[in-house]
Amino acid sequence: MNQKIIAPVKAKPLELSADTTTEDAFVRVISVCLCHAQANLPAVLDGQIEGVHQMRVGFRRLRSGLKIFRPLVPREASEMLVEEIRWLNGFLGPARDWDVFLYEGLVPLFNYFPRKRSLHLFRAKAETIRQTHNRLLRDALVEPRYAIIGERFIAWLAERAWHNEASERQAKRLAESVARFATPLLEQDHRRVIKRGEAFARASPEQRHALRIRIKEIRYALDFFAGLYPSNTIKPYLASLAKLQDCLGVMNDISVAHRLLDEAGSGTASAARQLIDGWYGCRYDVYQREFPDLWQRFTVCERPWKE
Repeated sequence: MNQKIIAPVKAKPLELSADTTTEDAFVRVISVCLCHAQANLPAVLDGQIEGVHQMRVGFRRLRSGLKIFRPLVPREASEMLVEEIRWLNGFLGPARDWDVFLYEGLVPLFNYFPRKRSLHLFRAKAETIRQTHNRLLRDALVEPRYAIIGERFIAWLAERAWHNEASERQAKRLAESVARFATPLLEQDHRRVIKRGEAFARASPEQRHALRIRIKEIRYALDFFAGLYPSNTIKPYLASLAKLQDCLGVMNDISVAHRLLDEAGSGTASAARQLIDGWYGCRYDVYQREFPDLWQRFTVCERPWKE
């Protein structure tokens, strides 16, 4: 008998057209994100790092979808569901952070210093912490509470329960073409990114993190609405956004690393922490110098939604 292969599942493209109503687009966005997250349950329970990554992306995209449509689907309509996702992210976030820290961020450092005793000791301790967070995540996923989250979302979408909270104007806009909703939203998000990005040089770490969040939000939104615009402009714009997001992500890694080092009880005087801090400090400097060039390329990209 052939054994079923358990593998991580990536998000599927969303097919929307100009005649899709905004409400139907909303239902499909949330449904696709929920399916993406839940499809990775077997891989997460199997202990696969990429499964954790994809599940986290799925729920992040779902929360982003709810936020994108919030002008028409009020916060009150989904508040209970968002709280459930927040509970789950309390397990997904730490598990993913430790996976990235140990199996992406620090791999070059471990390879460069293969005989550093302090790094070997730190890695052993950190791996125990990582496995603990992954075990806690798996425990959460087999609780009835997790299964109920999916059931509630499916029922909420089927019943279109947000109509109980929506105003007459919101209900009218939900019946309109999704293009009428998406285009001004993307333009507004683009302008917010431009405003924050132009202040990058004098921005604090918190403000740079906020820019990264803005970039991630418009990237998710354009992923959802890509079918409404020409593919020849979608691809370069998304690629430019992705490079900016990756660059800012590396810069954000240093603050995450500090938090994880504290969790591991690694004091500032420890040899391992000094090496790790130095490694991330160098990476931060490299990507900080790279950002202006990436930003310039982004600002000259044609916006797909502009005629």
